[in-house]
Amino acid sequence: MEDRQWFVLYVLVCLEVGFFLILVPWSAIWERNYFLEAFPNLRPVLLSPTLRGAVCGLGLANVYLGVTEILNRLRASGARAVEQALQSEPTSRPGNANRDVPAKALAAPKER
Repeated sequence: MEDRQWFVLYVLVCLEVGFFLILVPWSAIWERNYFLEAFPNLRPVLLSPTLRGAVCGLGLANVYLGVTEILNRLRASGARAVEQALQSEPTSRPGNANRDVPAKALAAPKER
C-alpha cells in the first residue's frame, strides 16, 4: 500500500510541475517577478521566447514522464491480472479433455 501512495504522489508531482512549467512562462507572473526588478540586465534573457520555450519543454517532459508512469503501471497490473487468471484456471476440464487438441492430432496415424 505504501508503494501505491508514493507512486500516486510521484505522478501528481510530475504532472503538477509539468503543467506549472508549461503555463507560467507565458503568463503575467513570469513578466513581473523579483529577478526582473532586481537584475534589469537579465530582462532580455528571461523574457526571450527561446528561454520561455525551453522552460515549456521541460514542463512537457515532466507531463510525459507522469503519463508514461501511469501507463506502465496500468500495463504491469494488467499483465499481472492475466498471469493470475491463467494460473488459477484449471488446465483440463472434465468432459472437454480433447476440446483444445486439433482434429488431426486425434486422427489415427496413416500407414505408409
